[in-house]
Amino acid sequence: MKISSILLITFVFMAAPAGDHGAKFLFDGSSLDAWDFGEGAWKIDEEGALTCNMLEVEDKNGTKKLKGMGYIWTKQQYGDFELTLSYKLSEGANSGVFYRTERDNPVNGGHEIQLMDNEGFQEAHGPKDGKKLHGSFYEGKEASSNPANPVGQWDTLKLRAKGPKVTCYINGVEVFNVDVNDWPEAGKNPDGTANKFKVAIKDKPMRGSIGLQNHGQYVWFKDIKITTLE
Repeated sequence: MKISSILLITFVFMAAPAGDHGAKFLFDGSSLDAWDFGEGAWKIDEEGALTCNMLEVEDKNGTKKLKGMGYIWTKQQYGDFELTLSYKLSEGANSGVFYRTERDNPVNGGHEIQLMDNEGFQEAHGPKDGKKLHGSFYEGKEASSNPANPVGQWDTLKLRAKGPKVTCYINGVEVFNVDVNDWPEAGKNPDGTANKFKVAIKDKPMRGSIGLQNHGQYVWFKDIKITTLE
C-alpha cells in the first residue's frame, strides 16, 4: 500500500470521534418518512419547510380560535446524539423541541427546549419566568441569553446530549449547559426554585423520541439532522 493511502486512512480514522456515526437527515424538505404524526397535523409547505396545521374551534363563548393538532415525533428513539435544525416562529408563538421523550407523557417523561417569541407571547399572556422563555432548559434553567433573530426570520439550533450532560446552542451561541444529575429532587431546581415535574429531572428518560411541538401557533422547521453518539 502506498504511503499516501496509509496517511489518508489514518486521517479519516482520527477525524471521526468514537461513537460518531455520521449525520443523517431526519427532514430534508422532501419526505416525512422518519416521523409519526396525526393525519393532517403536519405538512411540507411550498418552500420545503415542515410546518403544523391548525383547527379552527369555538370556545364556550362562541369565540373562534386556532387549536393545535398534535406534536410530531421521530419514529426512532435516541439516547446520545447531536441534533441540528433551523426553525422559524410566528408572532407570539410558543413551541419546543422535545428529546429523550415518551410520546404519551412528554411533560414528566421527557425533556424540552423552549422555543418562544418572548415579547409577543408575554404581551398576550403576561410575564413568564425565565425558565419558561426562549432557549431555556424548560422549567429547569433559564437561557443565559436570547440570541434569536427577529420573529419571522430563521434561527439555528444545535442540541448535544451525551450521558447526563446536555448543551444547547442557538445561532451558534451557547444558551445552556447542564448536567441532569444536578436535579435529584422532584419539583425542585438546583437554585431552590420550584418546577412542575412530578419526577426528578435526573430520573427522566435517557433515551426516547425527538418531538416538535404544535402549541396552537404556527412554527416552521427545516434541515433537521442527527448524529448518534452511542
